[in-house]
Amino acid sequence: MNVWQSIFFGLIQGFTEFLPVSSSGHLLLVSALTGVECPLFMSVMLHVGTLFAVIIAYRKPLLQILRHPISDKRLLYLVIASIPTFIIAAAVKFFLPEGVDKYILPVGFALTAALLLLSSLNKNKFSVGEKGVLPLLITGVAQGMACFAGLSRSGATICTMSLFDIKREESGEFSFLLSIPVILAGAAVELIEAFATSAEINWGSVSIGVVAAFFAGLLAIGIVQKTLKNADFKRFALYMPVPFLLSLLVL
Repeated sequence: MNVWQSIFFGLIQGFTEFLPVSSSGHLLLVSALTGVECPLFMSVMLHVGTLFAVIIAYRKPLLQILRHPISDKRLLYLVIASIPTFIIAAAVKFFLPEGVDKYILPVGFALTAALLLLSSLNKNKFSVGEKGVLPLLITGVAQGMACFAGLSRSGATICTMSLFDIKREESGEFSFLLSIPVILAGAAVELIEAFATSAEINWGSVSIGVVAAFFAGLLAIGIVQKTLKNADFKRFALYMPVPFLLSLLVL
């Protein structure tokens, strides 16, 4: 993958990672349309770029959590929600046959659209943790299911919390913070596998793609934050038929 392709995929990844439209689904679509495949290692490293975007955008709550890990209940909530995510992600990693993603892509896009529409019907008046452990566990399951291309990770987690009437802005913050451990784990696994197999890696292209994903991710986070403050996700639901139809035609 050359430099321009890395930048292009980095921008696609960063922008669609936090918008509730599925970054993995869009990467598959773009690969099919352009004939240029984004390798799994490259995809994971682009996620690292978006990870840095989350850390910068949410540095204040992160510092609060790290300074007060016991009194700040958000750390406990993140651990609880991460457990089902890691279980599902491990099952997908080790047991799902390769190449299945493209066949379930339209289903993922359709589920994302349905979640976006359903989430707009709730009043969203509770804080994270106020309704007990169940919403946290279900949110973790939703994030784990987003391993399947087409189902948006941010859309699935934010909308799941919204279905439990969790406040929109708190749902957004929790969703973005919840992405940190799963991105770190995915990057660690891929790095270990890359070095173990002595795979050739163009670190220059990878680095440029990561930077592109970082800046695009920051922009996307800002858009989602503004949307959660002033509106709901209906506008994104109206967009979802586009990738859905493309996935039927192209894949």
